[in-house]
Amino acid sequence: MGKRHPIWQYFIAGTKQNGSHLRAHCIGCVEAQRPEGLAIDLTNNDPEKLKLSSESWVIEACKKDVGGVLGVKESMAAHILGKAGPGGKPCRYASEGAKCVAETVLPKKKRGRDEEDSGDVPAQKRKIIAKVENHMKQTQLKVFRGIQVPFTAEQVPVVQAQFLRATVSANLPFRWTEDPEVIKLFYLFHSTAGEVIPSRYQISGPLLDDANATVTQNMKKTLRGEYAVIASDGWKDDSRNAITGVNLTVEGKCYLIDLIPATAHKKDGASMCLAFEKMIDKAEDDYGIVVVGFCCDNDGGSQRGRKDLIQKRPWLFGTACCAHQLILGDYFEEDEEAAEVAERATALIGWINNHGRVRSVFDEVQAESSTPPGQILAYLIANMTRWTTHFIAFDRLFDLKDPLRRAVTLRKQDIIDGQVGAEKNTKKLKLEAEAEENCEQIEDGSFWRSLKAVVDDLEPICLGTNLNQGDAMRPDQAVLTFAGIYLYFKNHSKPSVAAGMKKRIEKRWKAMDQPMFILTLVLNPFEGLSRFGDQAEVSQFTLNTILLQTYRRVQSRPHSEDTEVQRIMNDTKEAEISTAFLGYLGGTGAFADWERNKESFQQVHGDNPLAVWKVFRTNSSVAELANFAIMLLSISVNQAGLERNFSDLKIKKTWLRNRLKLPRLEKMSKVGASIRASHKEEGLVEDREKRKNHKDSKLGELLVVPRYADLLEEDEGDAADNQSIGGEPQDKSGLVKTRAGWRKEMSKWVQKEREEDLDLDSTIAESVANAAYGRNRSRWLPRSLELLFGGRKEIDKDEQRRRDHRRTAYTEEARLMELLANEEADEERIPDDGELEGSGDEY
Repeated sequence: MGKRHPIWQYFIAGTKQNGSHLRAHCIGCVEAQRPEGLAIDLTNNDPEKLKLSSESWVIEACKKDVGGVLGVKESMAAHILGKAGPGGKPCRYASEGAKCVAETVLPKKKRGRDEEDSGDVPAQKRKIIAKVENHMKQTQLKVFRGIQVPFTAEQVPVVQAQFLRATVSANLPFRWTEDPEVIKLFYLFHSTAGEVIPSRYQISGPLLDDANATVTQNMKKTLRGEYAVIASDGWKDDSRNAITGVNLTVEGKCYLIDLIPATAHKKDGASMCLAFEKMIDKAEDDYGIVVVGFCCDNDGGSQRGRKDLIQKRPWLFGTACCAHQLILGDYFEEDEEAAEVAERATALIGWINNHGRVRSVFDEVQAESSTPPGQILAYLIANMTRWTTHFIAFDRLFDLKDPLRRAVTLRKQDIIDGQVGAEKNTKKLKLEAEAEENCEQIEDGSFWRSLKAVVDDLEPICLGTNLNQGDAMRPDQAVLTFAGIYLYFKNHSKPSVAAGMKKRIEKRWKAMDQPMFILTLVLNPFEGLSRFGDQAEVSQFTLNTILLQTYRRVQSRPHSEDTEVQRIMNDTKEAEISTAFLGYLGGTGAFADWERNKESFQQVHGDNPLAVWKVFRTNSSVAELANFAIMLLSISVNQAGLERNFSDLKIKKTWLRNRLKLPRLEKMSKVGASIRASHKEEGLVEDREKRKNHKDSKLGELLVVPRYADLLEEDEGDAADNQSIGGEPQDKSGLVKTRAGWRKEMSKWVQKEREEDLDLDSTIAESVANAAYGRNRSRWLPRSLELLFGGRKEIDKDEQRRRDHRRTAYTEEARLMELLANEEADEERIPDDGELEGSGDEY
């Protein structure tokens, strides 16, 4: 028999409880049963060690199981120090020596968890576990229970932290760990799983707090000292609470940093400006970042608040969200015929989807002629809050034109019967008329031709919106997107649509921070000045002036020590950055061999300009220009990351979980984003297959800016429009299924366009520009898209030169012939210049 554990000296060995263990009785508890007046016998004069005789009262106490526990050290120690569960208090008769020995068996860390869970709710969870254990007896199971190895004190927090990660990652309710079937599942893997399964209050409380603290600490280490753009937008949950989200974008990656309850907040310009300032100050203090820009949407209060912010802090770039541009609404407002066609197409899609028997007829005909055979494409419905879905829905409808027309030709009566059903009399006549009307529309060739024209017009807008919603969308890409859409509509077949759309796009471009956008395009080494047309009248000196004005704007940020030395250093840096920039434009100095090696660099490293400037940053002569270029090219010009955060919150806080409070929701979102990022870095999840909304054959033709179309090689997979939106169904669907719904949505677009009023008062616009770039700023900007990018292509210039040459040659020949004819003409019929009748010889 092996040596007993020292804790046995504080217990009396009783009868055998099972095949392996004896019953142990606490000496302190038994001693408490000593009859009054009976002397205490001490052993070795040690008052801590009581010698109990085999008197009848001792035997009687053991029979009553006084102080009795299972004879294993953990149970004996738990009796002395207090075990978990109701009534599990420490033994009040245990000596100090017994407590010291018990401490070595049950460390404080493990006991602390048990003591923390000793309230009513953890006790309820343990009751569930006890019931599950009773039903998990091996004799009742068809499989073997999991291994029975107790968890160590070091393993417990690791396992519980993993429960938290699993809960957040799979978007499980906190109560899932208390479900009896889940507990049974874990018991099949590990017989002692009940010791480590946390309660819902542990997961939503200390475990979530610890994980959020870890994520926040890692964010602070990652973001400290980085250039960042803050984006802010509003959202309403299912409880109709207004929430303002605050997002950071650093080098194309988005981080949610704050969720602010905003139901009672004012929405006027002054209040919004004050709120924006608080967001910036808090972000800089908490994360140690350098905020260089602020992005929000362009509604009334946000727009005015952003303008006021730039006037108060001119070193910040304040851009409107480039993805929140209602160019789709502009198009339908300018082209009434297109709006009518879209309305008819929406009604047709809604009719097919709303009548199951009618749809089944169309599906059967489609399956007969599809490739591969049997494949059936769905009839997509436009979502009023996601503008690109209108193009996708109409494009799909046009793709299904042939099977739709074939079904009407071959099975028209089946379609009408499916619409009518068992209806009679007036109702039957009404349904027959509706079915006839839709069948006639499907057979109408002019409808499909008009729909094709609408689809062609919507496609560049859809592509531009997708590109502008990417996390890594840079300002230079955004301006080329606007230019591409502008040039597309400039050549539109309808002059009225071309003129109207050009005016609307120019208005949006005029409202942007043009110096910043143009500089980023110029500072893209793969672009340079190649995109500007022959009417741009751009020069190196003009661009150098704009660069210096923008650089001074950024450097106007207050420093802790604004001394004469600092001002001298700024002047020196201005000279350095100006010299480097002129060398960059001229391809001299450090940039002399760039053009020769640009193609090979692009093949290996891609066409991201940030990679190029990070290489130049190691060259001291151009390091200041490189840092400035990296800062400008890192600016995010959209709120796409914040929109995805709102979609994630919508998944987490549903109708069934509408009691989730905002602080807990914010922690869940941060921890969830960290888990998803770690899964991607570790290769645990596969990238979702990218949606292909555009045919490969057409991509090269969309958004073409003269001479190059490199913008189209950017990955569309990052577009926020490709996100999936989950959560419980809302009480009001965002899908447009009827003509009335389309008209209602169109009226909203028109109203929103008028409310935004991008043409602010000239005095306000002038004061903002003066605050940002100074009163002596370059007058080359603002400049229209027509002048910047509307120039002719080289092939057009060559053709014009040939025409001018032919016209000049013809004019010269005609002039010589006229002179020769004059010489041979009769002098009396053609008098010399200035000659008068009756003069000369006849006078």
